[in-house]
Amino acid sequence: MRAELRRLLLAVWCVSLIGAPAVAEVSPRHDYVLHCSGCHRADGTGAPDDIPSLIGIDRFLRSPEGRAYLIRAPGVAQAPVSDERLAALMNWVVVEFGADAPSPGYTAVEVGVWRARPLRDPTELRARLLASDAPSDEPR
Repeated sequence: MRAELRRLLLAVWCVSLIGAPAVAEVSPRHDYVLHCSGCHRADGTGAPDDIPSLIGIDRFLRSPEGRAYLIRAPGVAQAPVSDERLAALMNWVVVEFGADAPSPGYTAVEVGVWRARPLRDPTELRARLLASDAPSDEPR
């Protein structure tokens, strides 16, 4: 037991001398691959009739309700990342799979407010948002 305690104290002392190792910043692309691509695929196409495509996701930013929807969707709202990382991830997703960058970009405060109220059934809201926003000749 004493030998283990000595090793632990020595390790703590060494870290105090040289400092704790720096934690590399995680990129939004990394968070997407880790937390989103399993369902939405690496290219954002999703799975027809099951997982929505992210291609053209910026169309939801045309209304405040659509902007909130993107954060309140259960997979987004419950993602195991901080509000700051989720804001960065969503800004990246919109640029990567949409035509326009979010303007303004998502903020951690905004994400924190909306993800506290995840949607129970995002399907109905998504359909309503798409129907109200899409031109008659745009596929839904």
